Amino acid sequence: MLLSIPSTFGPILASFTVYGLIHRYAAGPSPSPTRLGAVTKATSTLHSTVTTILAVYFLRQCRARWADMDAVGALDSRTKFGTTAAGLQGGRYPDDSANPVLQTRSTLGNAITAIECGYLLQDTISLLREAYLRHRVAQPSSQRSIRPVLKYADNTLLFHHVSIALALLVLHYYIHQGRDRGIYIIVQFLLMNSSTPILNLRWWLRTYHPQRKMLCLSSDIAFIMAFYMARVWLVGWIIRGYGKPHGYNSAWKVYLAGMRLPCQLGTGALWLANTSWWALLVMSVVKRLPQELDRIKKTTGYSRG
Repeated sequence: MLLSIPSTFGPILASFTVYGLIHRYAAGPSPSPTRLGAVTKATSTLHSTVTTILAVYFLRQCRARWADMDAVGALDSRTKFGTTAAGLQGGRYPDDSANPVLQTRSTLGNAITAIECGYLLQDTISLLREAYLRHRVAQPSSQRSIRPVLKYADNTLLFHHVSIALALLVLHYYIHQGRDRGIYIIVQFLLMNSSTPILNLRWWLRTYHPQRKMLCLSSDIAFIMAFYMARVWLVGWIIRGYGKPHGYNSAWKVYLAGMRLPCQLGTGALWLANTSWWALLVMSVVKRLPQELDRIKKTTGYSRG
């Protein structure tokens, strides 16, 4: 008897399969760790480009249908009252029953999140396989258990992939149950993928063309800018977009007065984590900047004592 797969999970399986075939074809049957890592980066660039284009198209289509929502305070300023388990009144928050930012449902939006989920699952396998190959090269006679293999993996990236993939699987379970909402905001968050091609370009230049100092430095600066826009500024833009129909004209006001506590905690933690990573990136580049500029002067031939 064949396993019955809910229709909402079909696109996830399709995405997982397609990315697996792309990876298999590009890497070959017996790739080296270096080859497999390069193919993983190339697949990452392809995926992030595709999902960013699809996300922008989806968001623009939604905004075109919501032209009357562009004005600040387009919705009523009615409020609801939350209640605690003890039945006591909680804080006030806006009535989102007519807010399309949360209430919109979309087959295209669901498909975009399915593509993302399938990719993350497939890429997790690729990252573990690359780590295994690196472990096998470094310690060919050692016991090949999962623990030593993880020493050769990017565990931060693995945690990122697994946690988001699990969250998207839960989302598609809710879609299957007909209890989903907020697909517009979820797709907005997928715009964070837009910084990935520049990240991979930076890796490619530093790995294969380290002698091109000016290009490497330019890629550092470009990635700093892209990371800030796609992973720090974007969070505030999403929050403001949610609150604008309710009459809030700044992300900070929405965050303090217009969001439920779980949303405050989630978006606050995400913004803080991304801002911290961005600050570390900036400090790393600034720390290397004098040496990089010195090397550039030497390679261009006008360095003088």
